[in-house]
Amino acid sequence: MKRLSGLLIIIALFAGCAKNSPDIANPAFAPDISAVPDRFDQKVLLERFTMASCGQCPIADFYADSLSELWPERFYDVAIHVNDLLEAPENMTVGGTNILDSMFNVFSIYPGGMINRRNFTTADFSADNWISLTQSKMGQIPSCGLALEAKEIKANNHLRLVVHAGFSQALGGDYRLHGYIVQSSITSSDSLLDQMNDFSIEGSTPDSTLSFYDLNDTIHLYKHTDVLTRVININGSLGDQIPQTLMVPHSEYVKVYDVDLTGVNRSNSYIIFFIDKYGDTPNAHWIENVQRVKIGESKDWN
Repeated sequence: MKRLSGLLIIIALFAGCAKNSPDIANPAFAPDISAVPDRFDQKVLLERFTMASCGQCPIADFYADSLSELWPERFYDVAIHVNDLLEAPENMTVGGTNILDSMFNVFSIYPGGMINRRNFTTADFSADNWISLTQSKMGQIPSCGLALEAKEIKANNHLRLVVHAGFSQALGGDYRLHGYIVQSSITSSDSLLDQMNDFSIEGSTPDSTLSFYDLNDTIHLYKHTDVLTRVININGSLGDQIPQTLMVPHSEYVKVYDVDLTGVNRSNSYIIFFIDKYGDTPNAHWIENVQRVKIGESKDWN
């Protein structure tokens, strides 16, 4: 009898819990993007300048790949090609000038690149310092973050891209959204995309400690990684300004882009968006935060 009474009490308790508990929402109907969080993870963007005719550039590919393996969800790489067939059309002037290269690569260093657009000296630009610079950036706490919705591809092969910029602290000044389409890898049989390799046994600076040593000084069918193929912004490489009134704690700025995917390898491409503190000179910029998403998916804040 005591056992029966105990069982009835347990059943009653469970019934009470079931009656008072809220329904569990169907995850299928949950929004892709959550509310603006109190804090954001710091993410890092490497914008590196490279060219097929640059014999020193393979080592930069190696460094970038290594950093991506170390921080796969927080380090993002973009290879901005200069003077070869992989230059992004939207990054070119009518006269044939590479806009990003002319804006930021004032030292004309190849390979060279910026970690979150901090670009004060040639040392900041050198591939030899990318690892230490990335490590120092990872420890910072950003004032903002991004979430991206890249799921909706229309019948006309246009992507409805929704960019969310959220803020945990107030920001003042000229902050802009920038977006790229990046192809993970491109390999071509075109000899114009053969990669020069100074580190080969046949090269000008052979290095037996590198995997490039056993390759030819001109590498056919080279795998070019993280290639910038498209600049998304309405204002091109200048970026799209974020309204000052919305850059306050827990506020969110949402911008929708119509992105033509004609010629884009959707299965091998992703989108990168970042918030840049705009400056009048190359060393007056910095990236507050960055986010990446594959085409056909969504990515929440952190």
